[in-house]
Amino acid sequence: MTSDSPARKTFGWATRLKCGLLAAAIAWFVGWLVSFPFELDLAWRYVDGNARLLPEALVKGLAVWGGFSLFMGAAGFTLLVLPAVLVIPPRWIVRRRAVLIPAAGLAAILSVNRRMGLLNMYYFRHPHALRAFFFSAPNFFVITFALMVVWVYAVLAQRRLGPP
Repeated sequence: MTSDSPARKTFGWATRLKCGLLAAAIAWFVGWLVSFPFELDLAWRYVDGNARLLPEALVKGLAVWGGFSLFMGAAGFTLLVLPAVLVIPPRWIVRRRAVLIPAAGLAAILSVNRRMGLLNMYYFRHPHALRAFFFSAPNFFVITFALMVVWVYAVLAQRRLGPP
């Protein structure tokens, strides 16, 4: 009967997958909460000041937004986070979390802006257009999801690996 020293402690792909899925679920929920004010504002504009219609419009909007944000989170997790979680050693992620967490947020911003064509010089000359696009529920969700999924996974991996 031998025990591994804490320096050699790691965990298999099933545990990595569980930690990654839990991190993604928490990140989706936090991203959904962060984007709630945008959805409330959208529902208020939709009812055009008629406060009696606000609860119904808000419930419908949050249901649609919940499905859409779940799809965005699942796509981001499946294409980006899942391969990284299964391939990169958890100890490496824990050690470099101070760099990886901001890098995940920056990568999310750049990927959304590239996809939407906002890395064009036009938007740097007219910053009001960029500001109008940036302050939206999908952008805040994507940035929050990217930051939270890396942070939560690093915390879960650190707890599993024990003290450094």
